[in-house]
Amino acid sequence: MQPAKPVPKDDKQAHVCPWCGASNTDYVQRGYTGPTDESDQYFTCNSCHKVTYQLISRTTRQTRLGRYRVGGIFKDSKHQTKYRITRMLKVGFDEYLLHLKPIPGDDDSDSA
Repeated sequence: MQPAKPVPKDDKQAHVCPWCGASNTDYVQRGYTGPTDESDQYFTCNSCHKVTYQLISRTTRQTRLGRYRVGGIFKDSKHQTKYRITRMLKVGFDEYLLHLKPIPGDDDSDSA
């Protein structure tokens, strides 16, 4: 499988990095057809090199084990970032889409 390729950015898709405030970002759209085969939707900052997720896909089992809920916290340990779960949508037979809002500048003192 090839790595996801960024979608060309136009004025409508200008994203500002919540971690450093830079607008030099590459957007990767969720989709199984077309230029990407990516289950999550995110953008990468070219200044601080952090990934900011907008949508993540989780199975029913992952959702139950992770105790994900609206208003809860999603921790991305790989990129050391935290997000608030703003919406959860059940799509298909065994998939949930979690809409995330980044929590910049927050430490790991509170738990999910």
